[in-house]
Amino acid sequence: AAAGGGASPAAASRKRAVVDSDEEEEESGGRAAKAARKEQDGGSSGPAAGEGGGGAGPPALHRVESRMLSREEEVEATRETLLSPKVSGGRPDGVQSWLHHRLARRRSAERKARAAVADEATAGAVSDAASVSDLSEVNLSDYPDAEEGELPDEGEVAPPSVAESAEGLCGSDSPPILVLCHTNHALDQFLEGILAFEPRVVRVGGRSQSEALKEHNLAERLRVRKEERAGSRKTLLGNVHAHLKGSRERLSAAAKQSHRTWGGGLLSGLLLRGQRSFRGALAAALERLPEEGMAAWLGLPPAGEASLESVLAQPQMGPAATEACCDEADRAAYSGGGPAAAMESVPLVDRWALYNSLRAGAQTRAQAELVAALESYRLAAAAEQALEEAEALAVLRGAAVVGMTTTGAAKYQTLVRQLECRVIVFEEAAEVLEAHVLASLGKSTAQLLLIGDHQQLRPSAACHELALHYGLTVSLFERALNNNVPYVRLRTQRRMRPQISRLLSPIYPELRDHAVTLTRPPVLGMAKPAYFITHAAAERVRRDLLSPENSHEAEVLLCLSALLVGLGYAQGRITILAAYVGQVLRLRAGLAACGLDGLVLSTVDAYQGEENDIVLLSLVRSNSDGRLGFTAVDNRICVALSRARLGFYCACNLEMLTAGS
Repeated sequence: AAAGGGASPAAASRKRAVVDSDEEEEESGGRAAKAARKEQDGGSSGPAAGEGGGGAGPPALHRVESRMLSREEEVEATRETLLSPKVSGGRPDGVQSWLHHRLARRRSAERKARAAVADEATAGAVSDAASVSDLSEVNLSDYPDAEEGELPDEGEVAPPSVAESAEGLCGSDSPPILVLCHTNHALDQFLEGILAFEPRVVRVGGRSQSEALKEHNLAERLRVRKEERAGSRKTLLGNVHAHLKGSRERLSAAAKQSHRTWGGGLLSGLLLRGQRSFRGALAAALERLPEEGMAAWLGLPPAGEASLESVLAQPQMGPAATEACCDEADRAAYSGGGPAAAMESVPLVDRWALYNSLRAGAQTRAQAELVAALESYRLAAAAEQALEEAEALAVLRGAAVVGMTTTGAAKYQTLVRQLECRVIVFEEAAEVLEAHVLASLGKSTAQLLLIGDHQQLRPSAACHELALHYGLTVSLFERALNNNVPYVRLRTQRRMRPQISRLLSPIYPELRDHAVTLTRPPVLGMAKPAYFITHAAAERVRRDLLSPENSHEAEVLLCLSALLVGLGYAQGRITILAAYVGQVLRLRAGLAACGLDGLVLSTVDAYQGEENDIVLLSLVRSNSDGRLGFTAVDNRICVALSRARLGFYCACNLEMLTAGS
């Protein structure tokens, strides 16, 4: 600019590039970048830098080249950091995510620098290929990632302490995927499947029966986090817990005090103290009176003519009259009579009015203390809940997948909202009420995945009228399908032998059998894998449950169970299903008598989502009227027919069922 005699647009552009480069170097905080810039700029400052445009080249290019050199050194420092023993033995996907994140940030900085020097002839020296090559040569598989704690951020060398937080494990700010299921068992199965390819799973809720998910439970993660917590954090939580304990004790004492003052009994002198106008020798004397002494002072004998109701019916004594009464009692006491003279100086009628005034004051103070204690407890409980939610939120944000039941999502709704999950997955979506799905969505939800089968059991509603007339049991999943929302159907089944899956062809016309089902072994002692044992024995209704049972079907299935167990099948591989609770109770008694308690016994509805090698089914209904009850519902029959892998055997009145279904 000095040689040219003016500031050209190109010079102004170079100036902007220098400023942008300096700001980015200052933000990165890399010492290697500053050293490289100082070495290259050497003695170029001053008049010599602008002589004829010669020398080492435009300042903007110097800045960008120095940043490229700093990247090379920073990549090497990153390699040394990640290969250090402190961060070994973790998950490679976290390191890859972190490195890709850093690469994206550098590309963004490169684009800014190139835009600033776009009008310079030398801008071509700063190419995107050159900037990317530094990191593209890094073999990501050579980098072990962090076992616990965050990966080093830009400008850091050593990783943070293991005890600092779990939310940085994944190396990304993306919120986790939220998986919701209708039942605990379905949730356990779903999360166990996810563990096969993603270890960063956290399950919320304490009713899990899975050993594989034990260490992934939120309560377990919080326990480990508590053990690793820093001293200052422990002190904070200890203070909050101590304050909550004190507030709870204060609330309990205030409740007892309020109960005594507002009860119908006579109050002792100790409960009456605290009124400002009540003072002096009379106040000191009455404070020491128990309930019996107070009754004697009021002239209430155990079986006397006067009663407590007559005392309470008297008007209260005003503040001025109370002060006058106390002054008179003081004169009597100080004249030599003492406390007894002070108490006797008050006439009987005035005693009743004074007691009523003191009792009303005690009730007011007890009520005010109860309100204050309740508010103090509420604030202490809110503080404890906020800290617990912050701890839980820190653990959940460090996960890739968070799982809970729909009940848990309603219970921990505040936590779900703060997670701000963008992807929500519903398993068994056809069995979940639409309201439960909508309650789990938040303003951050960007994608909702519903997985289910609307041809199996529908949601259950507590109000039959709403289900019957207003479609409450139609799930959002089924309603979306009925309204032609795009979907993907899975047509290949991998559970049942083809002879069993053929029973479902009226329900699933396009169902195909996977090759693995063709190699399933036959059931020992059985000529066919599927069989209907028909009969005409009548059902009967249990009076205690108003639920039908069929003793003939129970006897048949008990004998068949004993045969299969005798052929060598473990009891856990056999399931007996019944359409009604009454039949389940009858079968349970029979299994206990036969020593077959290890068999799985359940109703059809409770067994949705389950499977076993051999399934024995009792449909129960057999009557002269042809009443099928809810066994006529296709959704329920679909569940009953599709639970077996190797063998399916059903005891039923086949003639009646085929006539009405």
